[in-house]
Amino acid sequence: MTKYKQGLAFRYVQGTRYHRDRPLSDDLGSIPSPEQFKSYPDAERVILPDPDFSRPADLWQCLSQRRSKRKTTQEPLSLEELARLMWSAQGVTARSGMYLLRTAPSAGALYPFETYLYVDKVEELPQGIYHFNVPDFALERMQNGNFSREFVSASIGQPFVGRAAVVIIWTAMMLRCMTKYRDRAMRYIPMDLGHVCQNVQLAATAMGFGSCPIGAFYDDDFNELLGVDGEEETVLYLVTVGKL
Repeated sequence: MTKYKQGLAFRYVQGTRYHRDRPLSDDLGSIPSPEQFKSYPDAERVILPDPDFSRPADLWQCLSQRRSKRKTTQEPLSLEELARLMWSAQGVTARSGMYLLRTAPSAGALYPFETYLYVDKVEELPQGIYHFNVPDFALERMQNGNFSREFVSASIGQPFVGRAAVVIIWTAMMLRCMTKYRDRAMRYIPMDLGHVCQNVQLAATAMGFGSCPIGAFYDDDFNELLGVDGEEETVLYLVTVGKL
């Protein structure tokens, strides 16, 4: 076997295959079921305004114009513009029993991730790190302050991260997906976040903003910035957004 096929990526894909002639079983044992949503009840909360959809956007034009754009200006977003971005990412569009269905699909409607933001330039919002509360369409302020330098450093020195108005960060909630899909969960979580990030990019394009997804970063640095354990919850994906 060639050496690269012995690497973790190839072994993971092989190890999580479904086979017609084998039972869908494993030796992982019982996996605890975590809460459907995470919240910070002691944090100061900002209820986001209802998004304004009165200005139409052409889907085909947005698809043709969508690009990763890193050169954003210092002009702040309005709180309503941020609300539109967050609704595009994880807005609740329907209910099905205990599940809140949203603007992006998710395997088993589990939505095994959490959304955080570093707000640098948004009107009416102090700089800081926030958690997005999905059911209440609200932001929970976790830390106040300017973290641009830390975010650039954690992003392996990519300077455009420090120029963005907002950096949206998604963490994988491993057990939320593993309770149903076991080891194959790590195929589904990145797929889910790909759907969500594309929604953000299309919304940013519709509003004339620039956005850029990021997969290269120091995992432990971001986990520490968000105060997550890096195991059952770990940072998986980022996107920057700013005005052009």
